[in-house]
Amino acid sequence: MIELNAGLPVLAQWFIAPLRIGTDVLGLFWALPICLSIAAVYKAIKLERFTPASFIREVALLFATIIGFLIFVGVLLWVISYYAQKI
Repeated sequence: MIELNAGLPVLAQWFIAPLRIGTDVLGLFWALPICLSIAAVYKAIKLERFTPASFIREVALLFATIIGFLIFVGVLLWVISYYAQKI
């Protein structure tokens, strides 16, 4: 567990000691904010005409694509490991 330093704000303390993330299913939810920020930054750079409606639509589409691909790869690797253990 992270010991809190009274002299530093909580956000600054995350950069001193790493945040402990478990390897369970709930730990995988930490990928959501990372994927959302990647999608937002990428679309902010790549959009030629920046309107709030198109930006939100494009970010949501890219976010869903990233999450869908991560789920697909996870299931694919699970199937490969399942059949590799059978052999």
